[in-house]
Amino acid sequence: MADIASDPTADRCQLNATLSSSVHDKNELLSFYQQWSDKYDEDFRTEHYIGPCLTVEAVCELIPDEKRADVTVLDVAAGTGLVGLELAKNGFKVIDAIDGSEAMLTKLRQKGIYRRTTQAMLGDGGDSESLPQNAYDVVTSSGGFVPGHLPVSAVHDLIRMCKPGGLIVIVMRYEYLNTCEELRPLEPLMIELERKNPSCWSRLKRHISPNYLLDKEGIVFVYRKSL
Repeated sequence: MADIASDPTADRCQLNATLSSSVHDKNELLSFYQQWSDKYDEDFRTEHYIGPCLTVEAVCELIPDEKRADVTVLDVAAGTGLVGLELAKNGFKVIDAIDGSEAMLTKLRQKGIYRRTTQAMLGDGGDSESLPQNAYDVVTSSGGFVPGHLPVSAVHDLIRMCKPGGLIVIVMRYEYLNTCEELRPLEPLMIELERKNPSCWSRLKRHISPNYLLDKEGIVFVYRKSL
């Protein structure tokens, strides 16, 4: 983990992460990301932010090397494509992206990793009806569940876009499950969707990780969609 006191980019990373989670107006949020997009990769390099690494590690635990080239992956709230970089390093070749910010997707496309990109907002009042259904072997969201970003209702979109039997990986700051009013219902909803009859999915992993974003803990959820 970077030493905030001696690393000015760590300080900027912390500031921008805090600012982004405090913007709740859609247009203001998109404007913020347009301004941040040039510095995002530098701010969120692995010394500061390990969300993409945790996400891809969780996927790799369940998909063997020899199958990865043919697995279809959807990266939700993809930002500038940091998850895609990790996926590509680990042998995944068919990767699509969804993000609400065209400025961030422009940076993502420059990496030359993603097959298809879509600008869309998920959750209630978003673009859910236009999104594919039962289309991906793996659906990931790294750092998407942040105040003012993906709403709790976006979980239904993640499940809908995943193929039956496919994997859904959600990685986020652990504290938001308890301290953030709009995200506090997230884990109860995830549990409810597993317990309902018929069940939407089954949990394979729930792991708390230190130093997810600088000194903040992260949590990794892995689910398999019901057949």
